[in-house]
Formats: sequence, C-alpha cells, structure tokens
Amino acid sequence: MKNVLHLTEIYDTGGAENMLISLVENLDKSRYRSIVCLLRDGWLNTQLQKRGIETMVIPQPHSVDFPWLQRVYRVLRDRCIDVMHAHEFAMNIYGSVLSLVTRIPIITTVHGKNYYGDKWRRRLAYRFAARRSTMVAVSEDLKGFLMQRIGIHPNRIRVVYNGIDLQTYKVNDSNNAIRDELGISPDQPIIGTVGNLFAVKGQSYLLRACKSIANHFPNFVLLVAGAGEELVMLEQQANILGISGNVKFLGFREDVPSLLQAMDVFVLPSLSEGLPLSILEAMAMQKPVVASNVGGIPEVVQDGMTGCLVPPSDPEALADKILQLLHHPQAAVTLGKQGRKRVEVTFGLNQMVYEYQSLYANASS
Repeated sequence: MKNVLHLTEIYDTGGAENMLISLVENLDKSRYRSIVCLLRDGWLNTQLQKRGIETMVIPQPHSVDFPWLQRVYRVLRDRCIDVMHAHEFAMNIYGSVLSLVTRIPIITTVHGKNYYGDKWRRRLAYRFAARRSTMVAVSEDLKGFLMQRIGIHPNRIRVVYNGIDLQTYKVNDSNNAIRDELGISPDQPIIGTVGNLFAVKGQSYLLRACKSIANHFPNFVLLVAGAGEELVMLEQQANILGISGNVKFLGFREDVPSLLQAMDVFVLPSLSEGLPLSILEAMAMQKPVVASNVGGIPEVVQDGMTGCLVPPSDPEALADKILQLLHHPQAAVTLGKQGRKRVEVTFGLNQMVYEYQSLYANASS
C-alpha cells in the first residue's frame, strides 16, 4: 500500500476543493492511504473529516516559510509517505522543493491560470516544478497556457479532466421541492448559476443580461447559489437594474443537484476557468447550458450540440442564448440530454480517479 500526502492551499468551497474530496474519497483504499495537509482549518477540512479522511492543518504564515517546510518534512519522514500530490501554485512549488530534498515523487495539479504568469520569478518557479514533478493540467486550454505563458515543454504536462460522480446527479421527474421552498410557481422560468461570488465568475454580466430577459419573461427567477466578496455589489446591481424581485441570492448550498433539477437553463458567465465542475454537474442533470467561451469550457460544452457558448463579458449574447432556450423548450431538452451523454463518456469520476491512480503507481523521483 502506498501512503499519499495531499498538499493543498485551498480550504473553502469551490470546484478544486470538491475535486480533491471526490478524488481522495474514491481512491482504492486497498492500494492508497491518504492524508490531506491543509494550511488552515475551514469547510474543506470539515468535509474531509466527515468522510473519515485523515487531515492535518499546518499553518503557513509567510510566503517564504522554511519552518513550514521543516514541519512537512517531518511528516513525510514519520508517516513513510510514498507519493505527494499537490494542488495550486504555492503547494506545487513547496511540494516540488520537498520532493527534491526527500526524493519522494510528486504529482502537481494546476486548476486555473490565476496569477502565477504575471512575474518572472513565478514562471521560473513553475518551470522548476514541471521538471521536478509530474505536472497535471485540468484542461487542454490550461496546458496550452502553461506551455505558452510559463514556458513549460508540452512533454512535461499531462491533462487529466475533472470528473463527477454520475450517481449523485440523477434526473427525477419533479422539481417542485425547490420551487416550494423558494415560493416559485410552476409557470415561472428559472435561470440559475452556481459558483463563488467573485468578479472572475462574471455574475454581474448575467444580471445585466437578466434586465433584457425581464422584457420577455417578466416573472422569471434567477437563482444565484454561492458565497463570496461580490455579494453586496451584486445585490446593489440587481436593485439598480430593477430586477431585485426576480433574483434570489441563496448563499452556499449543499443541495446543488436539487437546485439544478429546478432550473430551466444553467448559466456560467465566467471570465476565466480551468475546467468548472458546475458545468459538468448541470450537464449531468440534463440542463441546457449557456457559458462563456473561455478556458476549458469549450472542451466540455460543444456549441450547439451540448450547450451554447458566448463571448465573455457580453450580456447581450448571454441574454440572446438564454431567451432562445426559454422560447424553444424542446431544443433545450435536446441539448440537456446530449450534455448528459457527453459527461458520461468523458467526465466521469471513475475515469479521473483511474488516471490519478495510474500516476501514483508510476510516479518516480
């Protein structure tokens, strides 16, 4: 059995966090024993512990933190770790340094573009990580970014798509539960989005699109599931646009499948993405998707076949595609069914777990 230490700087709710939970929970327990090392306590730590997964919190108060390296070094030694798996920029770099010192092999997963291409020191650091580790990008688009912007050779990067548990996302015949909970009548169209409320997620453009949608469907409802720093600004924007009565900000929700079941159209207006789990979840629930043509999204959403793609930062294009789907519900149903098939073939959890287990099994220092 191999002992795997997962290093992560993420701790709150989000796609990368849910990907890590799914991966660790579904690894073959007869072959891999997982320990997750986090920089701070939070939602992710709670969720892992609920599932019986061993965790440890080792704070890292400084961006250059040698005491942190020493503490993790002792964990690697004392727990007889065979493989490390790091997530996101800081842990990918720190983990690669530890791999150099200990000769323990490491997998480094890159979930998004973030900020690490902005400074030459960060680009150099990621080139070092790519030489020291088996580097994984979650989409072909992200691999291209690492090659072109960071200068990493293509042979140093593997693409492993995020995957979801299709058993969790099963379509049923009724969406009344959420409608009843939120006081939404059967004749009200529901548009929805799921994601942290950050500027990069583009929810402000969706609100502007909804101003136009209200002219055609005055009783529509927009469900916004997620928490984040943009909440107050978005609430104010909805009020200024005169659609505050149509918009329900739900905060963080654990019942995403039920929310998706209630939606007529799912929208992801992001300005940048790696490979968003929320789109996979919506497609698995057979929901027609309207999404920005950015990042890894076009690798999931095939325009006109499994969903609709629009330019980022374009509320008019968003409104146009959403209205097309609301005016043509049968076409929307067809897109939803084709989207489910797409996820089943390419983005299942079993495939993701299989590929990471293969990387662990073949990892070498």
